[in-house]
Amino acid sequence: MRLPPPYDRLLLPVYVPSLLMAVSQEALTILLPLYMIEIGASPAIAALMVGLRGVGVLLFDVPAGMLVARFGDKPVLLGGLGLILVGLTILSVTTEPWQIGVAAIALGSGHAAWMLGRQSYLADVCATNELGRAIAAMAGLQRGGALIGPVAGGALAGLAGFPVAFTVGAASAVVAGATVLAFARAVPPHADPDASLAGTLQVLRDQRRVLTTAGGSALALQLMRASRQLLVPLFGQAVGLNVTTIGLVYSLSTVVDIALFYPSGVLADRYGRKWSAVPSMALYALGLALLPLAAGFYSLLAAAVLLGFANGVGTGVVMIIGAYLARTSGRYGQLLGLWRLIGEVGISGAPLLVGTIVEGAGLATASLTVAGLGVVGALVMAFVVVET
Repeated sequence: MRLPPPYDRLLLPVYVPSLLMAVSQEALTILLPLYMIEIGASPAIAALMVGLRGVGVLLFDVPAGMLVARFGDKPVLLGGLGLILVGLTILSVTTEPWQIGVAAIALGSGHAAWMLGRQSYLADVCATNELGRAIAAMAGLQRGGALIGPVAGGALAGLAGFPVAFTVGAASAVVAGATVLAFARAVPPHADPDASLAGTLQVLRDQRRVLTTAGGSALALQLMRASRQLLVPLFGQAVGLNVTTIGLVYSLSTVVDIALFYPSGVLADRYGRKWSAVPSMALYALGLALLPLAAGFYSLLAAAVLLGFANGVGTGVVMIIGAYLARTSGRYGQLLGLWRLIGEVGISGAPLLVGTIVEGAGLATASLTVAGLGVVGALVMAFVVVET
């Protein structure tokens, strides 16, 4: 059975390697800290290694955009997979903390290059009226990887050991790289007059209004997404649920989320990106505002499912808007790198923001604060940002 466009021409160059890397990279979210504990490191060191992976992502978002502008999408995709392969190979053969730290930074940098290269490639090979469906499907696969990866990685590490799990992850990077090499089109680099850091800073100045308005809304959405991952378990614990029940609540929320990736892409392509982004942000703010009212399993489940619905309605919308804005800006790679950096700051900053507010004012205040930021972001997206 032949897939409908644009999925037919994206299956092998994008979707198959995306699913492979989503599973292996999401597995690392539990394998890396648990491996550190396994080899005798303290919880603080384990958290540091996870943080170094995030540092690698933040450090390489903008350079990855510059590399796309200079060399094109395919070399950046392959380079990102190569860095992931190096990181996983190091993890499979060492127990030295400093070497694991190097591996964590390599994994984060490779992930940044891989994610930006995919986004750029889809923007290059898809028509404007296909971009929403194409990116939403890719984001749906990423969510599927988040559901499968930790379970599969944990089971493999438990049965065969952490080195074997890391080796299997490295093998998946090799298969993904071979698939990209064989089936991805070699899109020529964009004719950019200055793909240097100075050129990127010029793009930052020239596009400051877009990055402040649309980028600010994207940051608010990413902040809410990352906060959901923290707040749902914390509220579950606060109302006295055990870890198994909290896991069930979050899993049901994720199932609702994943189920909506196709209709959200159709919505974005048929009616406009704001028809996906604004409802997603408004529902997110409502769900976060309802979390403090949770008093037990069913009320927490209702709020969590609403948050899953909100996330599903906005599947891939940050990437869709970023790809479109980058394509129309005339300074393609650099704007895409800056856009991804803004989103990653929202994701990385959520634990710090939530943790600080919880410490000073409590869990309910943290949830309501993030909801308030989401309302501001939704209003800016609805009334200030131009429809893409």
